[in-house]
Amino acid sequence: MALPVPNASLRPGNVFETLVSGLVIVVAILFIGFIMMRTGTGHLGSYDLHVRLADAGGVKVGSDVRLGGTKIGSVLGLRLDPADYSAVLDVRVRDDLALPADSAAGISGSVLGEQFVAISPGHADRKLSPGGELGRAPRARGKSNQPGAPQR
Repeated sequence: MALPVPNASLRPGNVFETLVSGLVIVVAILFIGFIMMRTGTGHLGSYDLHVRLADAGGVKVGSDVRLGGTKIGSVLGLRLDPADYSAVLDVRVRDDLALPADSAAGISGSVLGEQFVAISPGHADRKLSPGGELGRAPRARGKSNQPGAPQR
């Protein structure tokens, strides 16, 4: 008794189904690439920094780190320094940005209430190295302690 042999001819329906399947795969790959670029920084390399603040209210792990309103990284962790009771944030920023050593950081919020770390670049010739610490921002009096923000 012989086994049945499947009919493997390329009918017009099979070609159409193959093209549609290929198109779906291409669209899925493009969608994944788009999502990765929109949710990340769009840059693969990064380095860690420490940000010391008097008040880190509203910032949580995963919050954005922004420079000039543009996302350049994210918050990896938060801890309290028991020596001076300041908040120390561990952040990761893009490695194509060399921040001046006299840069300052603060907390700012979007219109929707999302808090993020705002970096104000300094003017020093010396740059922060990986694992470096951003200078302390002034103590907040209002909702924002972003450097350069008006204080009430």
